[in-house]
Amino acid sequence: MKTEFGGIVNASRSLICAYKSDLWKEKYKEEDFKQATRAEAIRMRDEINSNLKRIS
Repeated sequence: MKTEFGGIVNASRSLICAYKSDLWKEKYKEEDFKQATRAEAIRMRDEINSNLKRIS
C-alpha cells in the first residue's frame, strides 16, 4: 500500500531572517541574505526529506 504525504510549511520568516539565525550568522552577513536564505531552504528541504524517509 502506497502512503502519500502532503503538507504546507510556512517558513517565510525563518527564511527571510536566516542570516540572523544561530546556524548561519557566523557564515553570512546581512548583505549576504540571499545566500543564507538559499542555504536555509536547502537545509529545511533535506531535513523534511530525511524525516519522510524515516517514517515511510
